[in-house]
Amino acid sequence: MRRFPIIGEGREAIHAVAFVDETAWREAQRSTEVLVEELLRADRQAALGEMAMALAHEINQPLGAIVNFAGAARRTLTGRTVRAGELEEVLLNIGAEAARAGDVIKSLRSFLRGTPQPSTNACVNAAVKVVLGFAEPAMREQSIDFRLQLAPILPSVQGDQIILQQIILNLVTNAIQAMGLQALGQRHLNIQTAREGASMVRVDVRDTGIGLPPDLGERIFEPFITTKVNGSGLGLSIARTLAQRLGGSIEAGAEEGKGTRFTIRLPCRREGDVRDA
Repeated sequence: MRRFPIIGEGREAIHAVAFVDETAWREAQRSTEVLVEELLRADRQAALGEMAMALAHEINQPLGAIVNFAGAARRTLTGRTVRAGELEEVLLNIGAEAARAGDVIKSLRSFLRGTPQPSTNACVNAAVKVVLGFAEPAMREQSIDFRLQLAPILPSVQGDQIILQQIILNLVTNAIQAMGLQALGQRHLNIQTAREGASMVRVDVRDTGIGLPPDLGERIFEPFITTKVNGSGLGLSIARTLAQRLGGSIEAGAEEGKGTRFTIRLPCRREGDVRDA
């Protein structure tokens, strides 16, 4: 129900009352929100799908270590008396490797589901570390050297930690793809976080890939615009949309020589809210 004046002011004013049925509009809005969430989930799955083989290798490492440690324990137990505490280190190693594999799987499941985080404060440095955990096997497979420069202390930003991870993952995935055709030894990725002014946190993702065509400019963030042969053209568009949802922005620029720099800027949660890296 809405009321608004149509004649006069004060006590002499005559008001009209309108009754509007918003059921259809609200249902359409809910449907749109569901479609957006499905698109974001599909984007997360696509980004990690491209790294699936490398991630499988990463999970296989602790599983292989568990098999080796278990074999060592079995050989120790065969044919002789075992002293107290002799197997303790082996068993501790088995437990540590099993926990490492479980952490990888747990992190992947949480990211793919888009599980909301309990806190409204998102930690940028923590998001970068999680994303590099996803991407490091793929970078190792493609012989990409990366340099990580994290500010020792950064304020939290307002938003969901999973959304923040997705923004950074999309940019890192884009960088890895952009360097696919570069010669070995010329594939470098640099990720840096910093405080910018009193109210912003900044993340720079630099690569030495194919570069940004000068005729594209800001159009690189439009849906279905891509410089890669097999690119979907959605990753950068989604990354910018998510950054704007957090009250921030993403911009792209050419690096000196060859490559691209993407800069994320996000507003700090509040001045007094600071987290260690």
